[in-house]
Amino acid sequence: QPPNGRRGGLLGADYRIENGRYRFARIYDGEAWNPNTYAPLGGFGLGVKAGDYLLAVNGRELRADTDLYALFEDTTGRPTRLKIADDADGANAREVTVTPTFDELELRMRAWQEDNRRKVDALSGGTIAYVQVPDTADDGFNNFNRFYFAQVGKAAAIVDARYNTGGRFADYIVDMLSRPLRNCAITRADGG
Repeated sequence: QPPNGRRGGLLGADYRIENGRYRFARIYDGEAWNPNTYAPLGGFGLGVKAGDYLLAVNGRELRADTDLYALFEDTTGRPTRLKIADDADGANAREVTVTPTFDELELRMRAWQEDNRRKVDALSGGTIAYVQVPDTADDGFNNFNRFYFAQVGKAAAIVDARYNTGGRFADYIVDMLSRPLRNCAITRADGG
């Protein structure tokens, strides 16, 4: 519980101030099927994008000299109205309703992992896999299984253990990485 007893809602976005207003610099889209990476602005049909201006929250105007987060007190888990526009003057402004979250950690972590995966893929010409292991407990093993086996056909893999919070021994991961190819099934249609 926060010191003042009021939880601040978060939208899963980075902001910059331009033209005396708050503007979305980046919107984290998360994974719609995964409740741990809920993205308030990633909802279907909202149409909010990086570059849009956030002009008001629940009818309260937002300007550069306003504390952005003060307008989001007590909005966690509650429908919250946002006034959004393409420009700072509010021409063609529209209102959307979102449900702010209290915790963006998983959402931002997944975006960081995906940014790294895309960068490794681009720099290697698609030949190197990237897998981030956040811990050596359940989340780390789940992450390893999800991302390693999805890229198993690549020539090499970068297993990123930065910010790893520990857990158990990583012998499972080491074992998977050191296993030789044990069998291969090729059908006649595949050239066998």
